[in-house]
Amino acid sequence: MKLSQFILGCALLLSAAACKKGYLDREIPVNYSEDEVFVNYERMSKAGYGVYTFLFNRFGFHRIDNAMLASASDEADHADVNSSIHRYNMGTWNAASNPEDCWAYFYQGIRRANLFLQNSTDYKNIIFRDTLDPANKSKYEYNVRDIEWLRAEVRFLRAFYHFELVKRYGGVPVMEKATADLGELKAMTRKSFDESVEYIAGECDAVLPLLKETWVNYEAEKWRGRVNRGAALALKARLLLYAASPLHNPSNDVAKWRRAAQAAHDVIALNRYSLHTSYKDLFRLGNGADGNAEVIFAQHGWSRNDFEIYNYPVGYDQGGRGSTSPSQNLVDAYEMKATGMAIGEPGSGYNPANPYAGRDPRLGLSILTNAVTFKNRPLEIWTGGLDGLGKPKATTTGYYLRKFIDEGLNLAQNQTSMHTWILFRYAEVLLNYAEAMNEAYGPEATGGFTLTAKKAVDMVRARTGIQMPPLPPGLSKDEMRQRIRNERRVELAFEEHRFFDVRRWKIAMQTENMPVMAMKITRNADNSFSYQVIRAEDRVFTERMYLYPIPEVEVLKSEGKITQNSGW
Repeated sequence: MKLSQFILGCALLLSAAACKKGYLDREIPVNYSEDEVFVNYERMSKAGYGVYTFLFNRFGFHRIDNAMLASASDEADHADVNSSIHRYNMGTWNAASNPEDCWAYFYQGIRRANLFLQNSTDYKNIIFRDTLDPANKSKYEYNVRDIEWLRAEVRFLRAFYHFELVKRYGGVPVMEKATADLGELKAMTRKSFDESVEYIAGECDAVLPLLKETWVNYEAEKWRGRVNRGAALALKARLLLYAASPLHNPSNDVAKWRRAAQAAHDVIALNRYSLHTSYKDLFRLGNGADGNAEVIFAQHGWSRNDFEIYNYPVGYDQGGRGSTSPSQNLVDAYEMKATGMAIGEPGSGYNPANPYAGRDPRLGLSILTNAVTFKNRPLEIWTGGLDGLGKPKATTTGYYLRKFIDEGLNLAQNQTSMHTWILFRYAEVLLNYAEAMNEAYGPEATGGFTLTAKKAVDMVRARTGIQMPPLPPGLSKDEMRQRIRNERRVELAFEEHRFFDVRRWKIAMQTENMPVMAMKITRNADNSFSYQVIRAEDRVFTERMYLYPIPEVEVLKSEGKITQNSGW
């Protein structure tokens, strides 16, 4: 049985064994029982694999009222005006109503992890009782080894869920054990941001030697998707990058940048990962994604077509709602391929009358533009065209999403395909490293490592099929910072990085208060096109929005022990 199938089965067991009703799961009427669950390898392992279920529905695709998180940033607009994602953009969200309130969800995952870890400490004896026959020695050894790995994986997941809370809310209560004692829970307070970071980093370090190096080519691939050592190192690298960034490092302590650079370099030094040769195919690898050299850890998915239903252009008889509308703001970030220059720079080669010609290939692989062939016909995004602005459910910006889309599905026949969300990949690690190295040592110094900041960015740009020119030598630290930020913007577009990047960089007051721009396209009498950039939507961002508010109900239940974030 493959891991994804195993998780679906154990989710049913877990839903019966424990259910969450309040802050930090304190109102839990039923706990795990050793008598019911932790009695043999099969049930115990299912409880452990159940902790993986909290990776679902909180990462990727159209998870926020059918919208992508990208539509709450300057990457995109969401075409359905009734989606709650627009509350972020209008500034109408608060501590009582947050479209992505995931506080309770991740604490439920953390509690499940703690229940498993606490009740499986005696796993060797539990498995021994389950395999008394000496003839089962090999089975005993196999099961013991598997639970050893699984306990390390669950510790990683507990740390990962803490990180997902920390990056949204700042310092949080750190939960290292499961308890339903009301008095003990009410006494819990938030750790500082730095204390929370140290806990997560320490867990990454602790589990590293306990995790399996890779699940590829192991037992007929049935355990693909489980946590590996690279995932622990990648989480630590991302965590320390956040900790070094201006939002959490206002004094610009260079030691934090150096530590972040070291953590990212630890991933690079494994010499296990490299860049996939096809940027387009990278996001359509399905549940074999972790067998690819770029993918470090991915959330395994299932066969589906709802993402295509929501994002195919509207002019196809197979359906399609065109929900995710990439912004002109993002389109403008893609450089010219021949010169490697921004489109607004003199001599870049950009032609506003033919705005998509000669651009960074990642533009065409991530975003559908006017007249591009999609499903055997050119897109008609001009006003009055089959896919154009103003049609019901059409794009609001003059663009449609291409990244992640399976273009081969026939929705009229309800065809489906596997969709997997990549959580950590090597290109991000290289860009994390570049950012930290530039801040710690400058653009072209090695700092005792094997790569400079510039070299790491150039590696991402040189991917087969992309082959953007290397960055020019001699850039200042400030110039390199802007180039790295732009590289992240295009390389990691729609992957749920931009929303948090502009916050940790403390530039959201600028980027998220700018209007979302669109391209209005007119077809001329000679079948040529005229392009005009127009304003699509004004947006609101205030200082308090750099961090999410703690849910109001949780603050009240804690009787003031859990303090609210500033401004909320």
